[in-house]
Amino acid sequence: MLSPIKKFILDKTRLLKIEELKLSEEAIEEFDNMFIRSISSSDSSIFTYNSRYPLYMFLNYVIENKGVVVHGSNNSSINKFEPRNSSLFNGKPIKAVFASSDGVWSIFFAVQKRKGYVGSIRNLCLSITSNKGKKRYYYFSTNNNDAPNRWTDGTIYFFSKTLFKQGGIRDEWVCEKELKPLAKLSVTPSDFPFLDKVRVHRETESTVKTIIKAILFKM
Repeated sequence: MLSPIKKFILDKTRLLKIEELKLSEEAIEEFDNMFIRSISSSDSSIFTYNSRYPLYMFLNYVIENKGVVVHGSNNSSINKFEPRNSSLFNGKPIKAVFASSDGVWSIFFAVQKRKGYVGSIRNLCLSITSNKGKKRYYYFSTNNNDAPNRWTDGTIYFFSKTLFKQGGIRDEWVCEKELKPLAKLSVTPSDFPFLDKVRVHRETESTVKTIIKAILFKM
């Protein structure tokens, strides 16, 4: 009963939104073949995405149907992931490898340029299960509005979901052991569907204020 209420409330906000997946049989067949060819072999090889469908659709399809989670990074040459000291979305400290069960969230972290970046990155990813699937809600904010230097090419890493446990929020997943990726996918800034909708915040602005602005005010 709570999910319809949450969905109703979130739909009324100004958060960025991705509707539930509604794929044609052609798209499903293409995504299944791509998964078999490039990910299920588990050999950590890198591949590129070539499809008329947006990349986030492929990522969310394999996340929802193939038992994988994903990790976005600027670094394209990671062959082994080791747990690092960090904190969950809810602030609880943990030493782990992080991954996500959301394609858009992972693309953001893959293409948001970290080299030379100073300051905070504020973001939120929420998902609600409906009778049509999962509807997803976001906000993204940086303190850097220098567009040419804001983005870079990146890589999406795929992992078996069975190796992870849920973190501090629904779409955050953590593994406290060393592990290798199943596969790697090259991505570019153009793969991020909200490239022109990332907000800019001041470091002196509180995180709570950033969230309230994202929820109540259209960009």
